[in-house]
Amino acid sequence: MVRGARGQRPPGAAGDWTSLKALVDLLGRRHSLAVVELLRGPAQPFRSIATRLGAPDTQLSQRLRELREAGLVEVDEAGDYRLTSTGRRMLDDLERLANFADGWAQLTPRQRMPRGAADRGRGEGG
Repeated sequence: MVRGARGQRPPGAAGDWTSLKALVDLLGRRHSLAVVELLRGPAQPFRSIATRLGAPDTQLSQRLRELREAGLVEVDEAGDYRLTSTGRRMLDDLERLANFADGWAQLTPRQRMPRGAADRGRGEGG
């Protein structure tokens, strides 16, 4: 694979951030990430998931369908929901991202802006 500056993929190249954007979009939908987090443990029946999340049945059904279609969640032999092997592999990366987010959230706004950085970019209104 050809990479640009600092090992980044050139825009439009195979493996650009399009797939990441699609995954972030899916996980950012109401209840999606909470379902994944809940299914880190054993398989859960629909009613248990709905009760624990306080999610409306129609919305939860939609999210579970989307997560199944994405290959992250499956229904086991008993009819309960669980993460697929792909979903479990994703958990490792999500846990690293959650650890980063915990550290980032502890920074003050001043700490988040590098010393000497401008407060807006060239041409940005303000």
